[in-house]
Amino acid sequence: MEKKIKTAIVLLPTECLLGEGMVWSKQDNSLYWVDILRKRIHSYQLESKKSTYWELPGYVSKIVPWPDGSGKFLVAMQQGLAIWTKETQDLTLVAELDSMDGQIRTNDGGVDPEGNFWFGMMHMQALPDRGKLMRFCHGLLETVIPAVTIPNGIVWPSDSPYFYFIDTYTREIRRYARHNICESVAIGKPNYSTLVRVPDELGMPDGMCIGPDGNLWVAHWGGFGIYKWHIETGELLDKIEVDAPHVTSCCFGGQTGDEIFITTAREGLTEKELKKFPDSGKVFHFKTSQNIKY
Repeated sequence: MEKKIKTAIVLLPTECLLGEGMVWSKQDNSLYWVDILRKRIHSYQLESKKSTYWELPGYVSKIVPWPDGSGKFLVAMQQGLAIWTKETQDLTLVAELDSMDGQIRTNDGGVDPEGNFWFGMMHMQALPDRGKLMRFCHGLLETVIPAVTIPNGIVWPSDSPYFYFIDTYTREIRRYARHNICESVAIGKPNYSTLVRVPDELGMPDGMCIGPDGNLWVAHWGGFGIYKWHIETGELLDKIEVDAPHVTSCCFGGQTGDEIFITTAREGLTEKELKKFPDSGKVFHFKTSQNIKY
């Protein structure tokens, strides 16, 4: 029997130039994501179906809810990490970053099980080995992995001795041993194993999340979809088709946790390609068959 093709549908017609960093906030049952190049934070409330965006004074690559339920968020911007208050749009810088006169910006990020914020830095032209993976730990900035190119998709499976990280440029989904890593200062360039080296025909791995089934769900730039990779063997298990070439990030959420939400980008596409794939830059979603409580 031929396998049924799974296809995501458009959730919002917002046309992001570089949509990224999708995250689900259970505090207000809302989605948050960014348009890096347009310097915007976006949100969408599932129950009211209300969408909003806010403009920031610099490139913003990631937003995560502050854990105290105060309605504040930590955002990674080109000039530094900042606390952003949704109700007032107040923005308070908490850690300054060296942008090398605008040549470097942040890219993707996430919060580990201990509550520390990890984020990537990369060159604006994605020059090889000019980026790094950093951590904001107990109010201090630390370099965790130096000399990466396009840092993306860092996740920490629960009850696992590993964390997973993507360097899009090398097409690798990497697995690193955690070893109580936050208790150390900068650890240099730790050893890793390559779980998956994505074939050219599947595009390049971008944003990543852990699915309800415990496997890795990865957005593929140039790959027209979200790919599910086995977290231990690296086997390709499934794909959700997206009618846009540049798929950038994904997260699970919704009231039952069985929906995957997906960002895409218009950046890097020609006018001809944009006419062929007019949904590029929009937000997509797909309801899986699972029913997981978050």
